Amino acid sequence: MNAAETLKKMREQMIMQRYRRRTIEAYLHYVDQFINHLLICSAAASREDRVISYLTKLAVKDQVSASTQKVALCAVKYLYESVLRLELDDISKFTRSRRVKRLPEVLSRKEAWSALDRLDGEGWIWGALMYGCGLRLMEVYQLRVKDIDIDRHQLIVKDGKGGKDRILPLPEMLVIPLEKHLRNLRRTYNNFSDRSVKVSLPNALARKYPSAPGEWRWFWLFPAANPARDQKWGGLLHHVHPTAIQKRIVRAIKGAGITKKAGCHTFRHSFATHWLENAEGSHEVALLRLQKLLGHADPSTTMLYLHLIKQNTDVPSPLDVRPTAA
Repeated sequence: MNAAETLKKMREQMIMQRYRRRTIEAYLHYVDQFINHLLICSAAASREDRVISYLTKLAVKDQVSASTQKVALCAVKYLYESVLRLELDDISKFTRSRRVKRLPEVLSRKEAWSALDRLDGEGWIWGALMYGCGLRLMEVYQLRVKDIDIDRHQLIVKDGKGGKDRILPLPEMLVIPLEKHLRNLRRTYNNFSDRSVKVSLPNALARKYPSAPGEWRWFWLFPAANPARDQKWGGLLHHVHPTAIQKRIVRAIKGAGITKKAGCHTFRHSFATHWLENAEGSHEVALLRLQKLLGHADPSTTMLYLHLIKQNTDVPSPLDVRPTAA
């Protein structure tokens, strides 16, 4: 099996196992790199030595981050164990990239609202969903009409990171803007429906439910302006492109005069931090609730926000206590 056939088989298998598109592309990228690296490896080297050599090269020569090296490791292990059906022995002796622990940027409440005030229409709803509900960028643009429950003041995140679903409370401030948005969206849906334009559905849902792509409940909450023209999605209406959301959010942040390195995900970090500051009771209970809201699999990820909340102390700084003259 040559390199092209191997990559094709790997792609097909990952699609069949319902890996996310971005994960598939990342794995294929690093496996392609690994295959090219094999050309400079000694023919006598074992498969374990070749893997160790590649991962060490990423850390020493390419100086990639620890997370990038971990993705490459997972990709190569998937290649051997799931595609080639070959076992790997101990490969733990590679040089590891240094893991640098950094705290994420968080907007103050004033900064968050200052950025939101520079958004309108769909843009304001995008920012409000991130700051008011803690949604990821991907979770915003993948929302459909059926995921919004105005009457119960909640929204459903379907197939979020890790393939998990979760239910989130809908902030009161979002109710009226979403009701107005849905009324306008209904007209957009009717226009596309009159032209027999249908929306794209994940996996094989369109075959299982043939009428679903044309139904109102499956319509994108934030659809693209026109149906896709490429071969894969030709004729189907997809969601708004993520870069459109990113650019609009970043413009609002810069327009607010905020000098922090901030973007869409900063709103999510700010939601988690400010929510934790508002939460009553012990931090242990609050963190468990926040973990569910954010959709974190590992509670240690949520605990990061304990370092970001505003610290209240009854001990004044030495700078604030000036000695009186003798």
